Order: sequence, then C-alpha cells, then structure tokens
Amino acid sequence: MDNEFLYEMDDLLSQGKFEEVIEGISALDEEEMTLELHLMLAHALSQCARYHEALDTLREIEDEAADDDIGYHLELAGALFGLHHYSSAIREARLCLDIDENCVEPWLILCLVYQETGKEDKFGYASERAKELDEEAWDNIFGDRSDELALYETDETEAVLEFISRNIGHPVEMLGLHDENGERIVHPINCVLVPPSEALNFYKIVSIGAGAYKGTDKNTGELHRIEMTAFLPPELSIDEVRNEYSWIVRIIRQFGEMLQLDGSWLAAGHTVAYGDVLDESVGYNGVIFSNVFVEDPAAEKCLLPCGDEVRFLRLIPLYEEEMVYKIENGHHAIFRKLADNLPQNMTDFIYKTRPNTCLDERGKVWAYPRSSIEELLDWKGADGCFATDRITVDGCRVGFMYREKPDNKFDSGWRFLAGDESEEYMNDLKNMDIFKLNTICNYDPDIIEFLESPVGSKFYRDKKGRFRRVRDQK
Repeated sequence: MDNEFLYEMDDLLSQGKFEEVIEGISALDEEEMTLELHLMLAHALSQCARYHEALDTLREIEDEAADDDIGYHLELAGALFGLHHYSSAIREARLCLDIDENCVEPWLILCLVYQETGKEDKFGYASERAKELDEEAWDNIFGDRSDELALYETDETEAVLEFISRNIGHPVEMLGLHDENGERIVHPINCVLVPPSEALNFYKIVSIGAGAYKGTDKNTGELHRIEMTAFLPPELSIDEVRNEYSWIVRIIRQFGEMLQLDGSWLAAGHTVAYGDVLDESVGYNGVIFSNVFVEDPAAEKCLLPCGDEVRFLRLIPLYEEEMVYKIENGHHAIFRKLADNLPQNMTDFIYKTRPNTCLDERGKVWAYPRSSIEELLDWKGADGCFATDRITVDGCRVGFMYREKPDNKFDSGWRFLAGDESEEYMNDLKNMDIFKLNTICNYDPDIIEFLESPVGSKFYRDKKGRFRRVRDQK
C-alpha cells in the first residue's frame, strides 16, 4: 500500500469524513490491509457509532498488534466504551496508561466511562489528569455545552410558569445544582419546587426549559416538546427535598440535555436506562415516563404562544430488573406490576428506597444491566451455558472457561468461572446459573473468539489479560 493512500485516509480522518474513510479502506483487498489501515478503519467505524464492526476489525489484528501498541489498545477501549462494556474499556485504557501515562486519550476514555457510570470521585481524578495534559481536549468533550441547548422565548417561559401554577401548584423556589464552592450552576434547564397543597398533597419538582427543544418522532413525524415532573412524599421536610433528592434535578437536566444532543424524543411509556444507579443514595438505575394528569387529559399539555404544545411527563424511577421486565412485557405490564405489588403511596411518590417488584426470587442482582444486553454473538445451535455468581453477580471477568460434553440439547457445554472459586463454592449450585452464551458475552466480550472451540477445550486468562489455551499434559 503506497504512502499516498495513507496520507489521503489520514487527511479524511482529520476532516471528520469518516464514511469516506470506511468506504476507501473497505474497497481494498485483504492482502493490502496493514495494521495501520485496520486501526484507521476501526477509528472511523467507532466515530460512526458502528462499534461492533470496529471491534471485529480490531480482533482481526489482535495477534499482529504488539502488547505495547498504544494505538491498538486505545481504539479497542473506544469501541468497548461504545458497546457499554465499561470494565473492558477501563482495562484497555489502563493498558494504554501503562505504556504512556502522559497520553491524554486514555484519560479521556476513563472520564467518559466514569461519567456514564456515575463514579464522580474517579471522574474527578481522571479529569484532573486529562486537564493537566490537554485542557482543551477535555473541554471539547466535557466542557459546558449549555450554550448549545435551545431556549424558550420570554413569553414561552411565562406560559409554562402560568400552566404550572394553574395545574400543578405555585412554585416556591428554584431548585438547582451547585459547584464545589457552593455557587449555583446556571443552566438552561431549571427545576422549580412546588410544595404540597390541599388539591395535590405532595411535593412536585417540575422542569422548565426542556420543552424549548422540539423533539420529533422519526416514525410519525409528530412533534414532542416535554417538561418533566417528579412527585415526592408529603411527609418530607423542605430541606430533605432540597438535599436528599437533589439527584432528581441532576437527572432531569441530563435527560433534557440527552434529548437535544442526541436528537431524540420522549413520550409516556418510554424508559431511559442510566447505565449505573441514578445516585449513590438510591438503587434505581433507570426511569419510566408516564402522563401526569390521568384524570384530566386536557391538563396534560401547555399551549405556547407559537401554537406548539408542551406535554408534561412524570418520571418514575425503576430498578434494573423492572427495566428488563418493561422491555420484555411493555409499559402497561410494568405499571400493573408496580400497582399490584406496592402500597399505594409507593406507586404515587418517589421514595429513596422501596421494594424491587421484579427482584430475582433468590435475591440476586446481576452485575451487568440486563436492559443493556446486546446481540453480540452470531451463534447457531444450542446456546445454554453455566456461569458462576463471581461473574454475573460480583462482576468479575471470566478467568477460566472450558467446554464439556453438553448435558442436553439446549446446552452448549461451556462453563465460565472467575477462576478464584473454591471447591466448596462450586459444590453449592446456588452460586451458579444457566444463561445464554450471548448474555455472558456481554459480561465479557473477550470470550467470543474462543466459543467455536471443540468439546474438551480449556482457556485461562494470563496476567496480561489475554486468554491462553490449557494444554493437557500426557
């Protein structure tokens, strides 16, 4: 491959013309593909959110790439992050830092992972290191993007406030977030606090500003402007609402930003998975939206001076298992389950803790969100397997895997362990479960390339994190 083509691809990458890079490199014959071209292609695919293809491209050069090839590990970290395989993305980013701790890109990937999973302390540390190395690069990703958000016109803000006062109650104060110095963070999406009243005897947190954005249902073309509300128990003190439920203001803002920056939209029945818990003080990791004024549909929407309608949606936090139940059975089913299994007040208001209506009967909470399970595996035949709780509950990577003769027509024969399980642990069947192979691939995608290995195969993970075949001694 001549240098002129490499320069052309590199120039297209620098201009952000990723589709042209993909088209150009994909047209090459296999023997023309070099390590550098594979990395360029993987980068372009990731930039186009084609993460599965990027990962496949990188797997093709796994044996060719040197252990100290920071470019390979960096692209792998980016693709894994895009697939929400956060622990694997962290591993690859740290491998990059082992090679060069002053490379800013792996620090930025760690920032993205920690931001996505709500690890604020780790995000702060990674941000400090990234800023020391390249503050402009950090700012381009994590800097204040509030100036990109749509804003209401003055008369539109007044119309929304008037609607809130008439239908929800009179706001008593503006709720907001504060920086480390206690200064209020100014943001286009604000929240107001409405105290309990005789008509609506509970606290209401209501957004003002999210509806400035016009989301469009790409299937129907229907316009969606929405504001969000949260209902809190009346027995709380106003200080408890301000301090212990400040996370609601944060996620409302984040959902409002998400809609605009992702070009998305929300309606009643939609769920949003958060990736991790909404806040360290609660166990919820997603929300479902419902209509606010069930008894008075006419009061669900505010008419703006321009003629557009803004609908008010109520957010209800869900546990991971409840998110999965909704995805599998629909929003009507999860609403019924909440109503049938919770006291009335717990279906009406947001409590910091409440029973999980879909918790596994043995009390197991899976380490990897089932609502985030993706189809990673193209598999034909029996796809059942066993995996220990060290992987699926404790979140360990697969450290040892072996394939034995299948027990039945549904069994693939694969068994997955973290590698530190004792004999006593393995003798207790409560410490393991049957899963589909694709599910375990989501926990640890590193196993995928070995799954076609025949019965009798065994693999262990070495100190560098790579799987090695166990050679039976004769």
